[in-house]
Amino acid sequence: MSWLLTLFSRLPLSVLYGFGFIIYLLVYRIFRVRKDVVLTNLGNSFPQLATADVEKLARRFYRNYSDVLMEMIKSLTMSREELIDRVRFDNMELVEKELEGGQPILLTLAHYGNIEWLLLALCCKLDYPVEAIYRPVSAVWVEKVTTRTYTRFGGTLIDDGSVVREIMQRKNTPRVVAIVSDQAPNIDDHSVWVTFLNQETAFYLAPDTIARFANYPVYFLTMRRTGCGRYTARFNHIAQPPYVGRDQLVVNAYIENVEEQIQRCPEDWLWMHKRWKRKRSVYD
Repeated sequence: MSWLLTLFSRLPLSVLYGFGFIIYLLVYRIFRVRKDVVLTNLGNSFPQLATADVEKLARRFYRNYSDVLMEMIKSLTMSREELIDRVRFDNMELVEKELEGGQPILLTLAHYGNIEWLLLALCCKLDYPVEAIYRPVSAVWVEKVTTRTYTRFGGTLIDDGSVVREIMQRKNTPRVVAIVSDQAPNIDDHSVWVTFLNQETAFYLAPDTIARFANYPVYFLTMRRTGCGRYTARFNHIAQPPYVGRDQLVVNAYIENVEEQIQRCPEDWLWMHKRWKRKRSVYD
């Protein structure tokens, strides 16, 4: 499967977007893949919207999602120069200054837009290691493609089961440690409950735990779609050591930034995910 995807990825983006439109028609209009989940998530998150407006938002989400799938495939073979051209950073000097001073940083992101391109472009632009925390999947070919794609330009993947050891070994090495933690935590994960998009929602405590353990400053990297296959990213400084007490400062700031990003352009978030499958009354 990986070799087939690699071959497919060599097609021009314009052609891949044509396939993306076909996928959109199949997934949204014909097979209605997780459409009930998407409509429920959107309706509960934006109760002020009429049913017709929720449907329009869902349609825009599926259209964007199909394009991003094609962009992810293109990641397998696209050049460094094209990535840099398609993903621009407004204020990278903020994190460059930290790194040049010998300070590692914790970078938080959400499943918004095309985070694969975002992290790859960051690897291309920075002269420092970019290491992404991730949870391995059981499908061997998916794991192979994920690893191959992310390491193309020097990036490193950190198994979430070995985060503490990895950070301890190189705690003071200037680098970017990236974590995407807006998905639903498992029952046995340390989490906190907040009101998010008008619903009681559980969030991982991992960003707070890592920041306090390593004493790293924390940034949120927001992404904005500026055109077909073009994005602009911006770093928001959301927390700074020393950290005192157990007030979940990092997680609260992270959640605020995630929600603000979604409210600005909701169709770019991953609404297909069963984000609210865990209910507080059942598990907590």
